[in-house]
Amino acid sequence: MDLARATAQPGRPDSVPGQSRSRHTDPAPGGHYAVVVIGSGMGGICAAIKLKGMGVDSLAVLERAEEVGGTWRANTYPGIAVDTSILQYSLSFEPNPGWSRLYAGGAELQRYLIGLSEKYGIRRHIRFGTDVTEMRYAENEQLWQISTRSGATYTANVVVNATGHLSTPAIPSIAGLDQFEGQVLHSAEWDASFDASGRRIAAVGSGASAAQLVPCIARDAEQVYVYQRSAPWVFPRDDRPIGRIEAAVYRHLPFVLKAQRWRRFWSNDKVAYAFEKQNETVGKQQRYAEEFIERSIPDPELRRAVTPDYSVGCKRRIMSDDWYPALLRENVELIPSALTEVRPRSVVGPDGVERPVDTIVFNTGFAVEGFMPMKVFGTGGTELHDAWSDGAQTHLGITVSGYPNLFLISGPNTAIGAGSYAFMIECQVRYITGALELMRRRGLSALEVRLDVQRRSYWKTQSRLSGSVYGSGCEGWYQGEGGRIDTLWPGMNAEYWWRTRRFDPKSYHLVTRAPIFSRAAAAASATTIPAA
Repeated sequence: MDLARATAQPGRPDSVPGQSRSRHTDPAPGGHYAVVVIGSGMGGICAAIKLKGMGVDSLAVLERAEEVGGTWRANTYPGIAVDTSILQYSLSFEPNPGWSRLYAGGAELQRYLIGLSEKYGIRRHIRFGTDVTEMRYAENEQLWQISTRSGATYTANVVVNATGHLSTPAIPSIAGLDQFEGQVLHSAEWDASFDASGRRIAAVGSGASAAQLVPCIARDAEQVYVYQRSAPWVFPRDDRPIGRIEAAVYRHLPFVLKAQRWRRFWSNDKVAYAFEKQNETVGKQQRYAEEFIERSIPDPELRRAVTPDYSVGCKRRIMSDDWYPALLRENVELIPSALTEVRPRSVVGPDGVERPVDTIVFNTGFAVEGFMPMKVFGTGGTELHDAWSDGAQTHLGITVSGYPNLFLISGPNTAIGAGSYAFMIECQVRYITGALELMRRRGLSALEVRLDVQRRSYWKTQSRLSGSVYGSGCEGWYQGEGGRIDTLWPGMNAEYWWRTRRFDPKSYHLVTRAPIFSRAAAAASATTIPAA
């Protein structure tokens, strides 16, 4: 099945042909499960598939929205698309030969994830409309108690948190914003009824979402003022449709698609290595980006405004064929500074110029420092965000000392500066299922990463990041307070695979009290899902 094309009509998915769109209805929400997965984006779907593959059927997936998809469900702004080639941004065991173009749009990516949830029977495990607000570890019972906004309570032996670190929109504090009389939008909470025709718009931000959204709204708006706090390094995306012949080759000769996937993987990992070592590849990347500016921007003043003053890679690179042409439009003005003041019907920047607008669009990304949208209390009652107040210490971004049987997907220090995050998700899920296989094999009730292992892992990561291009002095969502970087993995994606390829019990405290999983269940696994 071509999962990305499995819906009857374009746009947001309605149904998968041949299957009903199943949705679990819980007459009495709550209950106990061996494993609870929180979130049904790519990470949560991948985890649920692999857990079912190892025979775990006492499984619930708690999803606060009414459909799966994570960021591809939540973000619906015009122009949204993946910024990594879709030939790489997919799960390795479901590469999908049916993508429509190299950089698929958000609706197509959501259709892909919905198709996965149907194909692997995940939907019967999902509790839609279930917003987790708090989790507490009960040490005596060795259970996680999970509270939801509706008042329902779940308990679980194991929790896999897959809410991701890009789920909570960030809106900067700007004087007078609450007095604005026009419409205020955020790219992550888009109003589908919004029509830019004839509007005078202040677009705040110049990152990845702005590079996709601004060119779309600029086509219809009367005027767009782009407030750019700092210029991004932009690279040509070279997007194109995937034609029928190419798609047929991928479908009938899957090794060709696999070869394309690995070619792109190693090309990106070369860049990831360069960003850590700050070698000559960084200079080549920067010269390539500078040449792109030279080719795209004829006006010297605008060219200076869009040229960053930091090393390429220090902030997230932007892949776009449309950003520079949008800035050249007569109805678009780039203001190379942050927005400083909002008045009832206008905005003001540091230049003191008052610009009349009726709409403000924030392209300001997400709040990532909290990493988890709920309160999490571990052993001794310590709340996780308090434990992370001096740094989000984890082991491999997956486990946290003091929080037994809690596993993270898209946790601290697992984002990447180059490559496909789908690969990192599969690495994390493999590590987690390896831990659960060990628990089943040895009859364990709990495991918890050793504090000394966590500290050594975290500070080694921080040391590497401080000497990388990410720690070279810029300010962005990669960097937190004081320049600490709790978001990124410092090196090659291949190294992360090597570090997570097997679960290492020597790094953990292992507890045997009442086994969570029956050893006999290991032989009863009905489905084997290939590893990445």
